Amino acid sequence: MVRSFIIGITGILWAQLLPNLGGQRVGISALSFLRIDPSPRSAGMGGTGVVLKGDPYAAYWNAGALTYLPYVVVGASHTFWIAGLDYSYAAFSVPWKHSHRIGFQAQFLNSGFMERRTEFQSTGTGEYFTATYWAAGPVYAYEFSDRFSAGGSLKVVREQLDFFQATTWLVDVGFLYQTDVRDFRFGVIVQNFGPNSRLRVRRSRRDEAPTVSLGSYPAPTLFAMGAAIRAFEKGAHQIDAAFQLNHPNDNAENLRFGLEYSYAGVLFVRVGQKIGVQEQYVPTLGLGLARGVGRGRLRIDYAAEWIGRLGLQHRVGIIWQKEVSSSSRSS
Repeated sequence: MVRSFIIGITGILWAQLLPNLGGQRVGISALSFLRIDPSPRSAGMGGTGVVLKGDPYAAYWNAGALTYLPYVVVGASHTFWIAGLDYSYAAFSVPWKHSHRIGFQAQFLNSGFMERRTEFQSTGTGEYFTATYWAAGPVYAYEFSDRFSAGGSLKVVREQLDFFQATTWLVDVGFLYQTDVRDFRFGVIVQNFGPNSRLRVRRSRRDEAPTVSLGSYPAPTLFAMGAAIRAFEKGAHQIDAAFQLNHPNDNAENLRFGLEYSYAGVLFVRVGQKIGVQEQYVPTLGLGLARGVGRGRLRIDYAAEWIGRLGLQHRVGIIWQKEVSSSSRSS
């Protein structure tokens, strides 16, 4: 009786976490560029960014983790995305007073010039157009205690495809809870929550004809929770393990696992795996190098991710941090 009950409950929970029919939601959202992971560290660890701390990419994944940056930090990354697309991201965080962090983030996707084609001129008309997408806005985090912090961001999102365009705003919120047992921490986020994106086009680019709407679609909202722990530590050697469960509004639930080995805070080797994500069966890999530069510290990261028939995607990033004076921290 008890055994049957446990098996039944386990089956129900598994079906709720990873339902087989979740893939039916594919394609219901717009602004899919917001799903691209800008962090080479997170990407190298399978996309487990919700509980990663210590770099400015937390502005994208979980603003609550910014409170673990007691210094000025700036980061930027570039992703060589599929089909020749280029995706760039930049963020910074600054301590403010005792328990506050303020910052800013921006992300940009550009297609480059594409030749216009029609049903009668399939080889090209000789005209070119571009597709650009960007999102930017402030980030704020507050440290409630030495174990619990929360934060959020507000971003304006702009989509432009030739003379089609859409503008909306979105909100991210998240928290991070840390314990004193092997640096175990737990985080939850809600990402890209806000009104629908409505793509519009004018009847003519040369007159002031009324605007025509092509319909509205939701943003790729994501609810995710994750946990991380210091799995091994001896001398200069350290291994962190991370886990994350993603529940997107436009796809099936999926799991991510990641490991990061570090040596003396100078060399970082990362590996990750995604479960339940189509076309991504090969583990992700990452590498990082850090060293002191003047009064600050510089870290360079790289990640490789194989996306099935879409090929191998590369991410590179750079982070620079500068410690602030003790008087600034206590102000």
